[in-house]
Amino acid sequence: MVMLKKVTLQYIEVEDRIRMSADVEGGNAAVFWLTQRLCRRLVPKLAHHLEHSAPKSIQVDKGLMLSVQQHDAEWQRKFSEPVRVFGLKRSVLPEHVNLYCPAGGAIIIFPLDVGGDQARLQMNMVELRQWMGVVYRQFRVAGWSMEVWPKWFALSEPGKN
Repeated sequence: MVMLKKVTLQYIEVEDRIRMSADVEGGNAAVFWLTQRLCRRLVPKLAHHLEHSAPKSIQVDKGLMLSVQQHDAEWQRKFSEPVRVFGLKRSVLPEHVNLYCPAGGAIIIFPLDVGGDQARLQMNMVELRQWMGVVYRQFRVAGWSMEVWPKWFALSEPGKN
């Protein structure tokens, strides 16, 4: 299994998919094409994990607290050069992914080829929130239905709170 070190997501209109370009451990690169169908299955599970990782408080509305945590994670995001894919060796259209949500983060396992090779995207909670923020914006750019996103997530958009 290889580790994905850095990813860049971009909606590609002609494909009607999100292209996730990834720097793979060892200096290679790969592209994963995330379909609307796959994303619509993944987003609720990851949002559920975020909701259940939030501390319980009777003094603060849970949705508001989650929105503030999301907004804070977005502010912490460090901007860097996007992943550039040259001489691409691997381009994958995953039909499914394996998702693991341990305390403190999330792990998404993507298939790399029919031979069973896999790639692991491991994120702590801040990185997961940042990744989810990027996916959320790609949904908006694509014009995909936002019904899979919890209401608190929309509150974390700039200008919404």
